[in-house]
Amino acid sequence: MVIVVDDASNPDVEIKTGKIAGFDLGLKTFLTCSDGTKIESPQFFKQSLNAIKKASRQHSKKLKGSANRERARKNLVRKYEDISNARRDWFWKLAHDLTNRFDVLCFETLNLKGMQRLWGRKISDLAFGEFLQILEWIAKKKGKQIVFIDQWYPSSKTCSNCGHVLEKLDLSVRKWRCPSCQSVNGRDENAAKNICAVGASTVGLDDLRRTLSAIVV
Repeated sequence: MVIVVDDASNPDVEIKTGKIAGFDLGLKTFLTCSDGTKIESPQFFKQSLNAIKKASRQHSKKLKGSANRERARKNLVRKYEDISNARRDWFWKLAHDLTNRFDVLCFETLNLKGMQRLWGRKISDLAFGEFLQILEWIAKKKGKQIVFIDQWYPSSKTCSNCGHVLEKLDLSVRKWRCPSCQSVNGRDENAAKNICAVGASTVGLDDLRRTLSAIVV
């Protein structure tokens, strides 16, 4: 197993909250935290889809080369800019909230290109990559640590209670009972707990783990 650590050369973290957490990014719930917190995405593009379609129709009806068509084009561009700005504003506020709550935040490395091929526009609307960039920037400014674990780690298939690993787990399965310890695992929360545990065991965080007053699981 390969574990990727952000900024491993500087593992020192400013201890403020005494908490570490893992997060699972998903399609149904934007973020599921290892403490059970769930954060839904506003899905800004989906909310504005009717307005985008209307502006696009208005643009297509205008005569090519006309002033009216240019005005319609600018209106369509503004619609997309409004979506982008609203999403970015939400990302900044969320990133500040998370870095205020936790000193170390653990995530799974995402295959964004693969996710884009599978789920297309929904992935673009969720904009995981943009959110993580903003979160990393804010975390660095606040002296917080972002840890990324290997994308191939079976976070969803591993029981966070006993460590049993399922051979397979269909994407449609949202809860499963561990055949070893019989605990019932919610898919996303279970993954977040495992991401937290793996992130906390990363080389360079051992001293930090002893310093932290509480680990969120």
